[in-house]
Amino acid sequence: MNAVWLRLRRFGRFWYDFLVGDRWELFIGPILALAVTWVLVTSGVPAALAGVVLFFGIAAVAAVSIAGVIRSS
Repeated sequence: MNAVWLRLRRFGRFWYDFLVGDRWELFIGPILALAVTWVLVTSGVPAALAGVVLFFGIAAVAAVSIAGVIRSS
């Protein structure tokens, strides 16, 4: 049982490192932007406007990430 648990932990660490890596906001940000866009579309907002919101949401995530890299260097 211990070996199984160790393998599961290694598997989880691999996927965390692969998906999140060093910049967690690049993982969470687009998911949040997509969720906001989904809420807008399902509430009746025109798809074009929701697309614009998605674009600016992704751009904001990129700007925050770039600012964090600049600040840390």
